[in-house]
Amino acid sequence: MNIEPAFHLPSQKTPLLLDARSTNEREILTLIRQRVALPKAEIAQLTGLSAQSATVIIKKLEADGLVKRLKPIKGGVGQPKVPFGIDANGAFGVGLKVGRRSFDMTLLDLKGNVKATLHEKSDYPTVSNLLNFAKRAFNVLIKNLDTDQQRLVRGLGVAMPFEIWSWAEEAGAPKNELEEWREFDPQSALEDLLNLPVFIKNDAGAACSAEMSFGNPNRYESFLYIFVGTFLGGGLVLNGQLINGKTGNAGAIGSLPFFSGTSQRQLITQSSLYLLERALVDAGQNGKHIYESPSHWSCDEGVVDYWLSETAKGLAFATQCAMSLLDVEGVIIDGAIPNDVKKSLVERTKGSMEHLDMRGLSKIQVSPGLVGAKAQSIGSANLALQANYY
Repeated sequence: MNIEPAFHLPSQKTPLLLDARSTNEREILTLIRQRVALPKAEIAQLTGLSAQSATVIIKKLEADGLVKRLKPIKGGVGQPKVPFGIDANGAFGVGLKVGRRSFDMTLLDLKGNVKATLHEKSDYPTVSNLLNFAKRAFNVLIKNLDTDQQRLVRGLGVAMPFEIWSWAEEAGAPKNELEEWREFDPQSALEDLLNLPVFIKNDAGAACSAEMSFGNPNRYESFLYIFVGTFLGGGLVLNGQLINGKTGNAGAIGSLPFFSGTSQRQLITQSSLYLLERALVDAGQNGKHIYESPSHWSCDEGVVDYWLSETAKGLAFATQCAMSLLDVEGVIIDGAIPNDVKKSLVERTKGSMEHLDMRGLSKIQVSPGLVGAKAQSIGSANLALQANYY
């Protein structure tokens, strides 16, 4: 039996790491990023390293420009403690998000601050449009860095939907145009175009990595991440590690079978934004408005309300599946949606769960994501930084 891979990458190359760090260096950088600032004594205590070993590693990281000394903490007995923080200008990552309605390129510093971003709308993604946008946007974004900083760009991360050709009808795209993606090797093409290592991840998986790095306020060690975009997607974190799976599709909840009461179909056809777009068009409104203004929607509240109720049913089902199979600590819901809509979706998902048979399952927390609508873009830019430093 032939099983088609979730995404066609003929080369399957492991990207080159331009500044790969040791396990102990990564652990210290991760701790400092999570805690914002840490003195050497606490770093040694948290890592289990000796004070001498921790000092040697921190001095090396400081000399390499990855961490810096912060203002001393006064008070207590003895000399003031000197905390160390991430040096934002120690390295940079560039991210390219390939969406079903747009392209985004983002420049991220080592602390996770967005230095610059470019956005371009499209009716549907084509290979030629991707390459044209990538070259043009990279040349614009890189101008935000001086010559020395440009040498610290550690790679291009790409967040894109896997099997992009499989949902031509839902995307409203000509099937022959999306078929180009089936044989396209984005890793090799973009490495040749930009002369940088290229790291590729499922778009929702990249968003999950952004939440794991810069959000997750409840510090869940294991959680299901749900991103409500044009198409529904997800990611999975277990024991503090982002799980990829055999083909990079772990947590792809959009493909879950969902029984609507009359027929079985994929969850993507229950809880995606394209359904709201179609409903608005059917109501005589501008359906594309929801993509053009993800921070604020000005559209029929009744249509949005119905979409929220139906979407929540699907997300509650995905939550039940996650608890049954994995017994995770929590579920984080984010998306390319306004914050008030996201808050309502979280509450309605909790409400929908009250109608499900949850016997035998632990109580679960459902909470909103912090990174927001740009999680896929930020996550893509973070891929090269994660690969080298965290």
